[in-house]
Amino acid sequence: MRNTNLKIRITLTVWVMLFGFISHSQNTNLDNLLNESQWNSLFPKRAGTFGTHPQGYTSDFFSFDNLKQAVDDMSDYLVQIRIKDGVWGQLITITTKSNQTTYNYSDVDASWHSNSTPETIINVDFADFINRSSDLNNKRELGAFLANISKETTGGWGDVNVGGGSEGDHAQWGLYWVHEVGYDNTTSVGVYSQAHAEYPPNPAVGYYGRGPIQLSWNYNYGQFSKFLYNDKNVLLDNPGLIEQDGILAFKSAIWFWMMPQCPKPSCHQVMHDLWQPEDGEYTSDKMYTKGFAHTNNIINGGLECRTTSASDFTVKVVLRSELYKYYLDILGLNSSQVASENTGDYSTLCFESNTDAMQNYANCFLNETLSTTEFESNAISIYPNPASNSVKVTYSKIIDKVELVNSLGQVFNVSGYGSAQIEVDISSFTSGIYFLKIYSGGNIDTKRIMLNK
Repeated sequence: MRNTNLKIRITLTVWVMLFGFISHSQNTNLDNLLNESQWNSLFPKRAGTFGTHPQGYTSDFFSFDNLKQAVDDMSDYLVQIRIKDGVWGQLITITTKSNQTTYNYSDVDASWHSNSTPETIINVDFADFINRSSDLNNKRELGAFLANISKETTGGWGDVNVGGGSEGDHAQWGLYWVHEVGYDNTTSVGVYSQAHAEYPPNPAVGYYGRGPIQLSWNYNYGQFSKFLYNDKNVLLDNPGLIEQDGILAFKSAIWFWMMPQCPKPSCHQVMHDLWQPEDGEYTSDKMYTKGFAHTNNIINGGLECRTTSASDFTVKVVLRSELYKYYLDILGLNSSQVASENTGDYSTLCFESNTDAMQNYANCFLNETLSTTEFESNAISIYPNPASNSVKVTYSKIIDKVELVNSLGQVFNVSGYGSAQIEVDISSFTSGIYFLKIYSGGNIDTKRIMLNK
């Protein structure tokens, strides 16, 4: 069910930067969910490991080691997205943890800074890829990632042929194609090129699909290049690098998976139930479902998930869904857990009919509930809000602890209470938007408050 009382625009992760230093910690959770032997069994016909490859690959391009290295390398990146309602532009910065280098990914003009509209700030830590607190959601995210990269690169055949062991079984042919069939670097100049002010295409190359997600179009190559190298021209001028380097290919997929392209949320966010639409934003009820269907809408929604989508494309929706359920079973979810992906608020299908399909996204904002367990948010009272000197928090149960966090994720105040009604002193803080993280009985809820001095 929709719960708009839980909706708020908050950070995806809290960066603790009070002392100005963050070390680069490796993302090792992949090894807890999958091993090399399982990987080789899941993708027995991946590029360079099966027969004579029609695209010329003779070594294991999509190896488990290449994936692990890409996951580890990408965990070094932190992203901050700053948005103002009704104000054009997004100020996006990238920080690399290992050397604390920060650079602009997307800039804004002076009028954006001078505009007094409050900011919404979304922080994305790439170390969170299949690596958040919920083991179940990490498995769901990995299953969704595997399903989508399998579908994008499958060498199998048959509309919905998954897991039966037949010759064209898509579950056996994932990661077969490295780049889009019918294109290559020498004959596909100008393909998937579109005029773009910030990421203009190089007329000497083509931007056809490459890598596990099949990255296409010059603006995607330019954005990924700016993210990874702080230089948009590296991949705008040399898009073929992605089909030459298996680690880089996996990095391109992780970037697309983790990076919100506002107003679209990211695949990572929707698989961890961090994104939730506002009531009345969409005419389609399908947009208010949760789960895997949104990854399809984010990756290829314009072709597969709309009321105007052709049947040749909508059949791929079912293929993605079946692959997803197949991988969930491999990752150890029981039949009830797999079934729940198409029960209640959840759906694996972004298109079911011309009257039951998804739409374009209206915003990339996140809901406020950070815990994976139920929190009786409606029973929390915050007063006054806006506030100036103090704010009273009342709940139906005992409040164990409250943290005050600013919009950059800095924790300024940590207090223990043990009472159902508490008062937080905010007199020493400057005006702006803050968040109260309220802990009760092992659950966490976050409420936005405005300080007006």
